[in-house]
Amino acid sequence: MNIEDGKNETVTEATTDRKPAEDIKENKSSKKDSNINTLLRKIGFSFLFFLLGALVVGLALYLPANSNFQKANAELEELRPIKSAYEELVSEHEQITIQRKIYKILANASQMQVALVNEDNDRIDQYFQYMEADLAELSIPDFPDQPKSLQEQLTRVSDNGFTNKQDALQALQLFQNDLLLLIDNLE
Repeated sequence: MNIEDGKNETVTEATTDRKPAEDIKENKSSKKDSNINTLLRKIGFSFLFFLLGALVVGLALYLPANSNFQKANAELEELRPIKSAYEELVSEHEQITIQRKIYKILANASQMQVALVNEDNDRIDQYFQYMEADLAELSIPDFPDQPKSLQEQLTRVSDNGFTNKQDALQALQLFQNDLLLLIDNLE
């Protein structure tokens, strides 16, 4: 029994020796678990506060920018009708400018007709130069070949203007009729 008791004692002593080592290991592992849990909590809270901060900063930047964008979009919508009205006015202005130039050429042609009848060569030459300059500046987007055609007719008037007044008057009448027809087509 002594052996047994000795064994028991040995066993008991070994178990007692193990218990403090296991307790130390358990204490260390529980401290490690506790430290890991604490560290994970700190990391979790840090991450949570980081996300909340990012959300607050994002909202602080996004909401005013979105508000400014909405205001700019509203102003843009208000400007669209103004832009279309402006484009329409520009188109009308171009049309009126072309008509004004044609009326000016027509007025000079009428003055040239009077000069042809009166056989005033200086005025004939003067009005021819006016009309020639105005035709050179004339550009009609709807009828791009028309200024060249009118220039050719004016050349026929000029060719006959100093020699054959009757032919010059007929060519000038055709020129004026073409100008009037062009004005009608532009309206």
